[in-house]
Amino acid sequence: MHLYRTYIISVLLYGCETWTVTRTLEKRLDAFDTWCLRKILQIPYTRHTTNETVRSITRCLPVSGRVKSFRLRFFGHLARSAPEEDHHRVIAAAVRPPTDWRRPVGRPRATWLRTIDEDVRPLNLGSIQHGGRQEIGILGIKLSVRQHSARSSPPRRRSYSRRCF
Repeated sequence: MHLYRTYIISVLLYGCETWTVTRTLEKRLDAFDTWCLRKILQIPYTRHTTNETVRSITRCLPVSGRVKSFRLRFFGHLARSAPEEDHHRVIAAAVRPPTDWRRPVGRPRATWLRTIDEDVRPLNLGSIQHGGRQEIGILGIKLSVRQHSARSSPPRRRSYSRRCF
């Protein structure tokens, strides 16, 4: 399992913080992950072993859950950044696009910020009235984060267990 975590998962999830993941892509990622685990454990498809059994044997979380946690962690770094930094200004402009801007025809409706909004919505962070309209999720985090001072405590180090994370 160490080789699986080291080589397969690290290559598979490289840069996943910036992906716009659809439900179809989540299913494909989880299917590939389960296929790899079955190959490593040498479980033939004729044994009819469920995915939950494979996950309980390996104690690994689904890849889609890891992608979501990495994406939220990355958004947390962006949301806590200083307002004068470039990436902070880009996120603020994307949250409040110009009023005359429209998505070009043929471009995907799913964006990274909409994906973040879908990830944050189940956490029930509430909604905020801004400019006469109600905005939920991302803008609420941005406004609550901006109220904090620029000097904050250093980030805490996390200790990770030996499980697949």
